[in-house]
Amino acid sequence: MENRNKSIIFALLIVAILITSTGFAAAKESTIVVKSADTTANRVAIFSAFSPEKIEIHSGESVTWINFKKPKAPVVLASADELWKETTLGYGKAFSFTFENPGTYSFTLKDNPDIKGTVTVLAGESQNENSEKSVGTTVTAEKAQVQSKPESSVKVIETTNKENVTREEKIAIYSTTLTPSLLEIEKGSTVSWVNYKKPKGSSVLVSEDGLWEKQTINYGKAFSYTFENSGTYTFSLEGVPEAKTTVVVR
Repeated sequence: MENRNKSIIFALLIVAILITSTGFAAAKESTIVVKSADTTANRVAIFSAFSPEKIEIHSGESVTWINFKKPKAPVVLASADELWKETTLGYGKAFSFTFENPGTYSFTLKDNPDIKGTVTVLAGESQNENSEKSVGTTVTAEKAQVQSKPESSVKVIETTNKENVTREEKIAIYSTTLTPSLLEIEKGSTVSWVNYKKPKGSSVLVSEDGLWEKQTINYGKAFSYTFENSGTYTFSLEGVPEAKTTVVVR
């Protein structure tokens, strides 16, 4: 009986060792890849030009264009490769397209063909080499989540000059970046920072030149500031040292 019990215990030890070693092997083989839920690599802001002009993504990812052109006016987004039909975007509206095949694709504005941009699509790990030659999926158009600016976060300078009223630029806030990273404006122009951070959360905007105290901007909200003096000013996101943007006032 004693020998039988020893055999059972020994067998159980062997099974436990096998299970443990299998678990370790699986842990070594599995690789966890953490990808940011929000990246400027798939967003293009339309100001007086595309920002950024060149982007790089992987197959299967989407790119979204958002119209921030001022004065407020619709723009017609065109694909030089005829991936989609010419699409009209009203101010604050967005257009998305999913790129399935690797390659370099160009886009422009119909009314201003000198404004151009490119999307470089790299092959994804799961790319099927025998996939069909369709280069994209159905296009979606939606309204960008741009909400009115809270009164407590807005600095307004009254003026009777209509030109000053329309001189406003926007800087988009993402999880780890500010877009565009460089903005050149004239004195009297207003700049608005709009929070598109994902997952949805607040961002703290910092003026490194002490133009204002730290501003907390909730998702979808904006903070505006009118620049009256010439100079070069730097702004960043609290806790995200790599997120910086520079405004040059002429």
